[in-house]
This record gives sequence, C-alpha cells and structure tokens, in this order.
Amino acid sequence: METHELQDLSEIYLSQRNIASETKRAYRIAYKHYINYLKDHEITYAKTSDVISYRDHKRMFGHSSHYIYIQICALKGLYRYLKNNQDHLNISSVYLYDVLKAIKNENIKHHIKKPVLSLEQARHLILHTKKIRKSIWHYRDHAIIYLMLTTALRTYEVIHAKREDYQMLNGSRVLYVRQKNENLSDEFVNIPPGLERAIEDYLNKRKDDLPYLFVTTKNTSPKGHLAPTFFSDMFKRVLKACGLDGLGITPHCLRHSAAIMNLLRGGSLEATKSLLRHKDIQSTLVYKDYLDRLDNDSEIEIDKFILKEEANHLYMALMDYLQS
Repeated sequence: METHELQDLSEIYLSQRNIASETKRAYRIAYKHYINYLKDHEITYAKTSDVISYRDHKRMFGHSSHYIYIQICALKGLYRYLKNNQDHLNISSVYLYDVLKAIKNENIKHHIKKPVLSLEQARHLILHTKKIRKSIWHYRDHAIIYLMLTTALRTYEVIHAKREDYQMLNGSRVLYVRQKNENLSDEFVNIPPGLERAIEDYLNKRKDDLPYLFVTTKNTSPKGHLAPTFFSDMFKRVLKACGLDGLGITPHCLRHSAAIMNLLRGGSLEATKSLLRHKDIQSTLVYKDYLDRLDNDSEIEIDKFILKEEANHLYMALMDYLQS
C-alpha cells in the first residue's frame, strides 16, 4: 500500500486544531508512524484491535509510557474528529465508529514536582558553557554540566570521582561511580564522545597530579577535593552566564532532566532504571543487572538527542500535558 487516506485527513484535522505548534509537530510525527504501520499491514480502515496491535508494537520495541501516551492522544483526537465530521468530509461511514473510544491511554504521572530543563535549555546549557570557556574553571564547569546532563550523576558522585575511575572498557570510555564513603562500586556510566572531549579538554589544562577527576581552583583542600558548597556557587554562576537563572533549577534537576529525556527519546523504563542506578523497584519498576548495563548506551543516545536531534516538539507536547 503506497498511500493512505489518513495522510490527507490528518493534515486537514491538524489545520482545524488550535494547538501549540510544538504539539502539532508531535502529532504529525505520531500520525506518520501510525499510517506507515497501517500501510505496512495493508489496513485501509483500522479496527480497535488494529490500534491495540499498533500500541503493543510500540511497547515491544521498548518505547516509554510517555511516548505512547502522545501517540494515543494524537490518534484519539483524529478519530474523534473524523467521526464528528464524516458527512462534511464526505468520507466512508466506517469512520462513524470511533475505534479509539474503548482504548485506555497509558498511565503516567500528571505532575513533575521538580523543575525539568526543556530540550532547548539543556542544549543551550551545554553549548553555551562550551562557547564561553576561557579559564580552567570554565573547562571544568562545562565538563561537569555535560556529564550530569547525559549520565544523570548525583553531585556527590561527581565530587568523589577520581582520575583512576575514568577508564576504557571494551573499547569505550566509562566512569566508575564511587559511593559517599568513596568506595568504588562496580557501577559505571558510559561517556559519550562529545563528553569525552570536554573532559579531556579540561584534563589537558590541568598541571597537577591530584587524584580527583574534578578539582577546586582554590587552595581549600590539599587534594583539590571539591567542597560540598561547590555546586551551589558554581551553578548560580553558570545559570546566570547562560541566562537561565531565576528558574528554580538546581544541580539535581540535571539528573531529573536526563531521566525524562531518556524516556522521551523512546528509552525504556528498564534502561532508565539502569541509567539512574536505582535500587528500589518502586523508583523505576524494574531492575537492570550489571551485564545489561554494559550494553545500555543511554548516555550516548541522550547526547545525540540533546545536541543533534530535532525532537523538542515531542518534549514540549509532553510538558503541555504534565502542566495541564
């Protein structure tokens, strides 16, 4: 099947809807995926069972509940419109039956308690901190921001990270994660290529042999250990320089943002649980073991998502829903 009448009908529907441009783009992508599925399966008029099969198809490929929610919302609106305007559009009477009416959407949390960076803000934060690098602390701050946004590291994990934890594993760069007592665990995060360059740029500026991966530029510690107050001071300075101050964003929001973006790009709950290194099943519902973590490239994909993919419309559509 080369063409499908829903291609034109979905465009007519979108032209009639008074919705935000970002939401409209997200819906257009949802219709493209759905219509391609119908064409691939030679389905002219979808039944409820066909839509359920499409939803299950998305789940099988690991798409998150947030992603599927956007898909189903888009389809519900379209089929409701076709039912109400069947006569006016001069289309088949088949559309008088709303095939989406009986389908329940995904259950997702309606509110996010902590501030989350938008895709545009995250991209700006990475690119602007890179652009303004002059002094060594600029290189350090850029590398830390980049690290936290793509690997979801906690502040204390960044503070305790040591040079020896920054290793090659199976041909790829990783950073092993230390606990608060500085004991090294077997958990690690993958380092995307762009982040690796940022860290290497910073380390090449260093003229010391101090053990920590990131060190203070002040003479406050013989080992260069970052103080607990470092992130508060650094974050205020960085956000102001990037024009993002006054938004209530904290260092922990970078971890929260990384988790949300991983779900939005289509990452599964299992992959997100592994990314966040959660131990409580209630946090992300499922566990990921060490070998699965070795194959999980969430950090690489988040890096691509923030810096390369034009997917902000999907993020904004979800935020529209969460804030409604």
